[in-house]
Amino acid sequence: MLVIEADERLGQGLAKKLLETASSSLFVGVQGELSNLPAQHKCIKASQANHFLGTSHQAIVYSTHDSFNANALCALCGTIEGGGVLILLTPKLDRWTHNLDEQMRSYGHDQDTCESNFIGWWQQQWQHDAVYVLQDTQPNLSQVVPLALKTEVASNEQEMTLPTNEQQHVIDGVIHAYASKENRIIKLDAPRGRGKSSTLGFLLRAFAGYEDSGAVIVSAPNKRSIASLERAAAPVFADFWALDALLEHLPKAELLIIDEAAAVPMSQISLLLLQYKLVVLASTQDGYEGSGQGYRLKLPGVIEKHGLKTKEFKLSQPMRWQALDPLEDFIRRSFLLDSKAQTKVSPIQITQASKLSFCSVTQSELANDLSLLTQVFGLLRLAHYQTTPQDLRILLDNPKHQLYLCHHKGKLVAVAWVSKEGGLVPKLAQQVALGERRIQGHLLAQILSQQAGLMEACVLHSWRVQRIVVVPDMQSCGIGSAFLEHIYQSAQQAKVDFLGASFSAAPNTLQFWLANQYKIAWLGMKADSATGLNSIQVIQSITDRAKRFEEQVRRHFFGYFQFGKDIWFKSLPISTQQIIIDHCQAQGLEELSFETEQQLLTVFAKGRAGFSGPLHLLLKHVVSNTEKARIIEAACNNTSKPLQHQIRSLAQLTLDRLS
Repeated sequence: MLVIEADERLGQGLAKKLLETASSSLFVGVQGELSNLPAQHKCIKASQANHFLGTSHQAIVYSTHDSFNANALCALCGTIEGGGVLILLTPKLDRWTHNLDEQMRSYGHDQDTCESNFIGWWQQQWQHDAVYVLQDTQPNLSQVVPLALKTEVASNEQEMTLPTNEQQHVIDGVIHAYASKENRIIKLDAPRGRGKSSTLGFLLRAFAGYEDSGAVIVSAPNKRSIASLERAAAPVFADFWALDALLEHLPKAELLIIDEAAAVPMSQISLLLLQYKLVVLASTQDGYEGSGQGYRLKLPGVIEKHGLKTKEFKLSQPMRWQALDPLEDFIRRSFLLDSKAQTKVSPIQITQASKLSFCSVTQSELANDLSLLTQVFGLLRLAHYQTTPQDLRILLDNPKHQLYLCHHKGKLVAVAWVSKEGGLVPKLAQQVALGERRIQGHLLAQILSQQAGLMEACVLHSWRVQRIVVVPDMQSCGIGSAFLEHIYQSAQQAKVDFLGASFSAAPNTLQFWLANQYKIAWLGMKADSATGLNSIQVIQSITDRAKRFEEQVRRHFFGYFQFGKDIWFKSLPISTQQIIIDHCQAQGLEELSFETEQQLLTVFAKGRAGFSGPLHLLLKHVVSNTEKARIIEAACNNTSKPLQHQIRSLAQLTLDRLS
């Protein structure tokens, strides 16, 4: 990694000059188009990084002046060929921590408060053979000599014509499964740069040469990502199907290959596994690609649920670069991608929960304690399907986030990551409820405000328990419940109105929250792309004002759920439906007051958000069967803009009649 600390324009000019002879490079996050950039070089936004997984480049130029997304950097570093270079463009290093970039602005910082713990921490990790810093010396660009970049790995993916022994082992395994007529899921996992895509290409060639071989379909989140596969497969043609087309038409095939599978929604993978007898799922699992760790954590459950047989293969030999590559080692170490939590601890009895100790840790303390940060991040990676390198930045830089720790006999056994939400002025809260504004970082408050139509969710001060993680060996010992009680007491002391959480509605997870006195507040209509489960929101009120709000939202939710049970929620597992019904009925809920119903219908009629939530109220107050039928039709086609407009107009007419 070559760091150029300089004025942004000068840094870009230097990078361009240094890469004049490079065969291909990506310029990421540069401001404006680089003039006279040769055709083999591309300019992209950091948000486009996932579209380039599976491609190869001699150089990546990443500008941090306006934005620094760790997920994009980690993903793109895996596309650099051996002998290539990562060029990082930064402000002057002694001022970089105070640079008000896109992330710091989104976290609520201004120029006076901007100080990035994350940037300061990451710079401390630069004491590594892979890092060289080029300081701003105002060079004469005409005297800069281009870097002599060349491929240093003889078996580079672009040059390989025959598979390695590791790759051949995978190919033989797939051919054997096909010859045996087995229904089988083949998992191929590898760190980036191990020739995973070229292995799939060689497999296509081998399969085409096998006697009586059938049709093979290749799919991936983006066609660009199978470039290495196509090169290795030549002259055999790769029959590529985009995921949406594949799911719609389900063409017949003897073998389905899905490359970059960790970036595919788990719900889609689950559907495809039931449609094809032999499926190869190839992926890296570093956590910055789509569902990331969800692939590792959720896929085994999907396979077990459907009673499918699996065989796993791994590739370890680097193909794009040499073994023990310094840049790969630096990226993995400095972003804690190999961090592991201490999981081998002695379980405790519930009666010993009183021996637990709790504390909070500041972002500055966390940034200055590498050992603690590594343990915390290891726990988060272990237990949550979407823990990414960028989470390090959020954890260390977002002032609305706070971390709580739980120790037992001096060992870290649990972590809770809490986000402060709400507290908006009424005018802004009303704009959010109407769908006119969206405020970053207020997930639960905005769901209850926009989807449920209850503006007060954004006015009240709330804490959302974003993650709560207990070491696996100590789960079901009462630690999670004791931890939530500590967070409740802390929130009470801080004069917070209510606590809440939003998570995938797996029955055991939902029952955990309900057992800890949280109440169901809302339910997402669609399954989450990573988990295949609907998201559900729960709250626990603290102040009297919040308790009144809780009553309103629960009554509203029950009407919404009953109305949508056979429309939006019919695919919800029966066990989850029953938990929700039992929970709501146990509360003995009354109907909403007429005044509250009018308020909700007013937001519905005048707003542009939360279309489906209040439909049950409108159905209650319309008179004619024709109008009722139109509401049901709109519920079944709730993304239709013309229908939405008609129903919102009907809501206004109904309000006028009621008043």
